[in-house]
Amino acid sequence: MEEPRGSEAAIAKIVKLSQGISIAEIARISEMATAAGGSLVAVDVDGDWCGTGRLRLKWPPKKAEFQSLLDHLVQSRVNFEVLINGIPVPEEILVNATRRFAR
Repeated sequence: MEEPRGSEAAIAKIVKLSQGISIAEIARISEMATAAGGSLVAVDVDGDWCGTGRLRLKWPPKKAEFQSLLDHLVQSRVNFEVLINGIPVPEEILVNATRRFAR
């Protein structure tokens, strides 16, 4: 049974999820980035942005694999930012992934 929206139990669940991305999750995300033609280029596991991973993918990415990566991030409740470098002629995609939650 799910907790009612806005309840203390639901908020506690969200805060628990905000503790960062686990090593196993980072490893899975790295595997998916590799499948999409990219790689994990940085991980901050202990600093101010703990649980943050940075991915770099060559342009153009493998479409189905890149979509699968983004779908996985959404389903895992991982926040992410996508930046395309090289506009107007794209060269690479940078993805920052985190579960950071301001308290």
